[in-house]
Amino acid sequence: MPTTPEKLGLWLVGASGNVATTVAVGLAAMHSGRVRPIGLITESPACRGLQLAPFACIVLGGHEIARRTPHQTAHELADQSGLFGTELLKAVAPALRRYGRQIRPGYDPRSPRRVSAASVIARLRRDIDAFKSSQRLARVVVIHVASAEAMHDARKFPRDWRAFESMLKRRRAAAVPPSVLYALAAIEAGAAYVNFTPAVGADLPAIRARAAQRGAALMGSDAKTGESLLRSVLAPMFSDRCLDVRSWTGANLLGNRDGANLSDAKVKVAKLRSKDAILASLLSPRPDTHTAIEFVASLHDWKTAWNHIHFAGFLGTPMALQFVWQGCDSILAAPLVIDLARLADLHLRRGRSGVMSHLAAFFKAPMDSRDHHFHRQMAALHAYLDNARAEARR
Repeated sequence: MPTTPEKLGLWLVGASGNVATTVAVGLAAMHSGRVRPIGLITESPACRGLQLAPFACIVLGGHEIARRTPHQTAHELADQSGLFGTELLKAVAPALRRYGRQIRPGYDPRSPRRVSAASVIARLRRDIDAFKSSQRLARVVVIHVASAEAMHDARKFPRDWRAFESMLKRRRAAAVPPSVLYALAAIEAGAAYVNFTPAVGADLPAIRARAAQRGAALMGSDAKTGESLLRSVLAPMFSDRCLDVRSWTGANLLGNRDGANLSDAKVKVAKLRSKDAILASLLSPRPDTHTAIEFVASLHDWKTAWNHIHFAGFLGTPMALQFVWQGCDSILAAPLVIDLARLADLHLRRGRSGVMSHLAAFFKAPMDSRDHHFHRQMAALHAYLDNARAEARR
């Protein structure tokens, strides 16, 4: 008799946001055969024979602090940004309602309640544990798709896990970055944790140490979906052709909730740092870089990036390249989330743990990797997949 495929739980932090909702719509639409899986590496020949989790076997749940539901967000995206036709929304409505029933209240740092960080982590973990048990899931992958956070100084946190754990019991939750609380909840629940946003997440020495103790798989941070993806492809071209890039200027306009969040200067600096780090690592000597991000409400879920690259060629002749990238933020991000969930699950099925550095191609600031060369990053991913396929044949 054929065996029943195992179910994978995908727990999304920021569960009713644009990206998470687009993931839910996309999974339901692909499962029903209404759309082709465009933009998914896990549906390409590179992943053939790996028996990745089928779309029908991915169960969604998550944490959310907003009052809106995925169903409401989907209709908002349709009305404001032109996504999801009427027939598609009607077809996926049951799936969105099922997903909505698996969403639990997240941690809101603006809450006036004075609770310890440890107690919040315990509550978040119980939600993940209950999700896994009630849905009879084989494994769970937690992906943080909430809004970007302000930068935090890692030196303010203990490096030793025991000291860090003691701090969590004493310190109010509001004094700890929310992404840290969610990361630790995932680690304690035995789930893989992937940080899709510019946030601390699991990237602190003490949390990495705890993840190692728990045998957890980790990766992040700040997904590479638009301008930064192009930068990681184009910068090596200039370097390989020995062209002298003198300046690289970029202007970004976006209009969704993430754009509004980036209006906060403290939050914006984290995003800008990861964007400029790509160019600094790929071009020598380092060119002058200027990157701006502006919130334009009327764009809704769409974003535009204009880049001007000033470079010198033979005989020092100055030249320039300009490009304009226009894309829909959630449509670009959602297939990456699905790929990351399936690939993290593959890592767990192989009995592996630690930092999933083979997934560096997905991120602006990949953990344990300073190489931002996109083609080399993709080569590392393909090598990992080839190894997994060979292992499966044995």
